[in-house]
Amino acid sequence: MTSFISSAENTPAMIKAEFMIEAQSNSREAVTGALRELEEKIRANTEVRVRRVKYGDVEKQEEFYSGIAEFELEFDSLRGYLNAAIEYGPSAIYVLSPEKLVLSTKELLLTLGEIIKVTKKFYERYRVGFEFEPEEEVSIGLDDYEIEELLKEGALHVKLVAEIMAESEDEAVKLFVGDIGDEAPVNKVKSTFNRESGAYLVAVEAFPYDARALFSIALRHVPVLIEILEPEEVTLSMLDLQDIALDLAGIFFEASQMLALK
Repeated sequence: MTSFISSAENTPAMIKAEFMIEAQSNSREAVTGALRELEEKIRANTEVRVRRVKYGDVEKQEEFYSGIAEFELEFDSLRGYLNAAIEYGPSAIYVLSPEKLVLSTKELLLTLGEIIKVTKKFYERYRVGFEFEPEEEVSIGLDDYEIEELLKEGALHVKLVAEIMAESEDEAVKLFVGDIGDEAPVNKVKSTFNRESGAYLVAVEAFPYDARALFSIALRHVPVLIEILEPEEVTLSMLDLQDIALDLAGIFFEASQMLALK
């Protein structure tokens, strides 16, 4: 096991985290080489500061070799942190600081918009994406008490517009609302056919339970519009930061597996 300490300047960071990144191959040398190459790539990333790297032993596992490197990293922005999770695909993330991150909804939307751009470009370039089955029945409509309770519990009040490929308007609504309903209760829905794209535009007023749910929906459906109506600020805990980044890494890994199977 080998450790390397970075000589980076002691600049305050918005987020400090450990990324556990695994490499597998049919030879020990290839695993070591892949992890060393990854370290060089991360050090060249201007959105990341490398504080420490620890290499674990490369071990034989049945028909292949596996090794893990621990990267202690610092980021000046939420965007840089999430982009790193997408690009480097860590199998585990441990946020070291902050205990909580408070963002204005504008800051959160800017970050989410950048992530959606990366996602859309990836899906379109490799012609991959997620398939959804329409639900027979979907739940739409909330009373004032339900909305009040959702907001008290930390839900976000949002408007989302997504392009949904479907055979009919009814099917488009059931595809979208049926998929997001468990994470974001839906109050209102409007839909229309977009002749230019051949898809249905489905607009919803919804209440994602937290920022993680909003990111998850955005990554699966790549909305053309997201508007956060309430609250004015969003607080992300250490666990939120870990879970959102791991969700992103997992979704891109799943999409990559779809590509590999084509």
